[in-house]
Amino acid sequence: MSSIDMLFINTNQIFHTIRPLTPATVTIGPFIHIKPPVNLPEELKLFLDEAKEGVIYISLGSNMKSKDIPEKTRDIILETFSKLPYKILWKFEAETLPGKPDNVKIVKWLPQQDVLRHKNIKLFISQCGLQSLEESMYNYIPVLGLPLFADQPSNAFKLELKGLGLILDYKELTVEKFTSSINEIINNPKVKEITNLVKDEPLSGLEKAVWWTEYLLRNKGAQHLKGPAIDFPTYQYYYFDIFSLFLFVLFFVLSLSYLLIKKCLSMFVKKSKRD
Repeated sequence: MSSIDMLFINTNQIFHTIRPLTPATVTIGPFIHIKPPVNLPEELKLFLDEAKEGVIYISLGSNMKSKDIPEKTRDIILETFSKLPYKILWKFEAETLPGKPDNVKIVKWLPQQDVLRHKNIKLFISQCGLQSLEESMYNYIPVLGLPLFADQPSNAFKLELKGLGLILDYKELTVEKFTSSINEIINNPKVKEITNLVKDEPLSGLEKAVWWTEYLLRNKGAQHLKGPAIDFPTYQYYYFDIFSLFLFVLFFVLSLSYLLIKKCLSMFVKKSKRD
């Protein structure tokens, strides 16, 4: 650990909390993983191009499969979609989807970054994985979150806190809640404002990573950027020495008080007996 010269972290001051960092810790988020555009498959491109009313894209990521969600939840989602004026593009891992409305297209796998770039995408219904949120934010797409597990609930909380989307609990999902949330968030102007703040940097995350890597090479690891705590022994870093001294003083005071009280009580008892 002490030989690390620099740490790159995938955070930024807008979507994440403010952190006290040393100069040897460089933030390169949140768009470091964004790839250059690639042409969409022809059939998919045609579906998106023809959806002049707009498209809602839904994907629950790779860990939780859409095909495995509870039947009751799936029926609520399908009933809601059937009443919307939008086309629906759903990353669904099965060949068929019983009860699928005509405005819903299912595809087993989708190039998510390029889908979100399309001008007709109006909303992303997501499980709120961090990179999915970053990709939607990069393309100015509001998010309706259905967090499931791991870091997803905390990511969804940040999403709603910053005004980038809304959260729904899939266990309490109803057609009314789902419909009203979609209508509320689909034209969210806050997304553009926040995304422009995040993008307003002198260098991209990749450019910063490259520049600082070359800086380290030029300056033999840039040891002058390391904080002094790197050389502290463990007991000093965690203030064990100060806590030990405090506990010793506290023990000494309590012990002395105990002995004094005990001595006073003993003298009082002896005096009482003599009287």
